[in-house]
Amino acid sequence: MYGSPRPHYNNPRYNNNLRYEEAKPNIKITFTDEHYVDEAEEVIKYCQKNHFKAPGSRGKDEVTYSQLRNLLGMTSAIFDATNIADLKTVYEKLTYFRIQLVYTAGRNEAMKSFIETSHLLEVVKEIDQKRADDEKEQRREIIRLCKYMEALVAYFKYYGGKD
Repeated sequence: MYGSPRPHYNNPRYNNNLRYEEAKPNIKITFTDEHYVDEAEEVIKYCQKNHFKAPGSRGKDEVTYSQLRNLLGMTSAIFDATNIADLKTVYEKLTYFRIQLVYTAGRNEAMKSFIETSHLLEVVKEIDQKRADDEKEQRREIIRLCKYMEALVAYFKYYGGKD
């Protein structure tokens, strides 16, 4: 039949009546001190089920240790700045990290899936938009983001992610 879409066999995004939105993981990120490490593990376990590739992807894109280390390097700089610099400098670094997340997601479908699953972009946006009156609370949230990224990389390595 002309004009009708081809079925996408073996692709969970297009599995018969399953729409793309329904194929997304249902991992809730609360991003609290008590739960962020467990949430990082849950994200990596989900990614491991897909062999660190985008769900339904047959392409070569996959999440690698070096890609995560690049993001971790940025959060390490943010962490250091949080402890010694003024908040304006920290938020500039946080904005640059946000841009890099978007760029990375645009270049690699698996990294896009990882960033969406981990809710990294949403967490960064939320921290950036809050800018609470309490400077100490702002710094705590930024440090938690850095530790969350570190937990993601650690669990990636633990669950056998590629170099």
